[in-house]
Amino acid sequence: MRVVFDDIGSFPLPSGLTREWVSENTESKEYEELVQRTFLLKAKVVQCPNYPQFQDMIEQFMSIIRNPELQEDAYLVARKYAVIREVEAIKAMNYKGNVRICVTGPFELYYREFGGVIYDDLLENLAVSVSRFAANAMNGLDVCSLSIDEPSLGVNPELQPSVEQLRLAYEPFSFDVDIQIHMHSPLYYTQLLEVSEIDIFGIEAARDEKVLDFVDCDEVSSAGKRLRIGVARSDIDAIIAEFNAKHNVNVWQNPELAVRAIEEIESVEVIKRRIERAYDKFGDVLSYVGPDCGLFSFPTQESALKLLENVKSALEGLGWTT
Repeated sequence: MRVVFDDIGSFPLPSGLTREWVSENTESKEYEELVQRTFLLKAKVVQCPNYPQFQDMIEQFMSIIRNPELQEDAYLVARKYAVIREVEAIKAMNYKGNVRICVTGPFELYYREFGGVIYDDLLENLAVSVSRFAANAMNGLDVCSLSIDEPSLGVNPELQPSVEQLRLAYEPFSFDVDIQIHMHSPLYYTQLLEVSEIDIFGIEAARDEKVLDFVDCDEVSSAGKRLRIGVARSDIDAIIAEFNAKHNVNVWQNPELAVRAIEEIESVEVIKRRIERAYDKFGDVLSYVGPDCGLFSFPTQESALKLLENVKSALEGLGWTT
């Protein structure tokens, strides 16, 4: 059995650095080198590593898209300005391995900028803008998948796009790589079966495996789609709370214990059992596995890396190629 092991994208900053520092230094050589070092850390473990998403997932794109000096039309960025800084840092290394690219989805950007009332012309411009970031990012790299991140879709009741609007939003993403959609709820996957550009549905299942009961394997397979299943928890606050209660410690005051918390709560054996259950349910429709979500909130880079290492070890323990 072969599945692709990837990660969602975000990753902790080194101790002493903040997102405020990132926003002020994205064009600096220091930031470029930070991205390169962190990406190579992940690439040693993850088969299809995402660029380290240190920036806020909204402003990373909207700060460029909403700038009138960079637009062709309202919220339509000119292609030459649609650049993901972190991806450019990876290209500067002349990196030849697999890369995963994540972009914040048009519905997430639309909702954060305008709210829940959707106007098709603005949605379309945002969708084309995001697709331009994706196209530029994939140029010159060996991209295994492109992920469109839509965390509010199916979670926020104010965001209720029609099937026609789903098609409108994802039509620009016609690329010759696996197109994933990463959602925090499987609620919209049935409507997305009708969207030809989406190949892979991402399901967060490590924290609550019952969500897999909402996904019909035959329905997904019949539509020519596949699945990415989260097999390692990323809800670090809950993981640490469980560890703290069990051992009467405070990991937040002693970050060195974070690796131990991951090793105990999200052990190789726990992750291995999740992978086995996912395969038992979905068989060859299961194409990607990895953590549920991004790891930015983890207290240290070492603890985030430990989670990724445990996923790799679980796959190797099953004899699966990664």
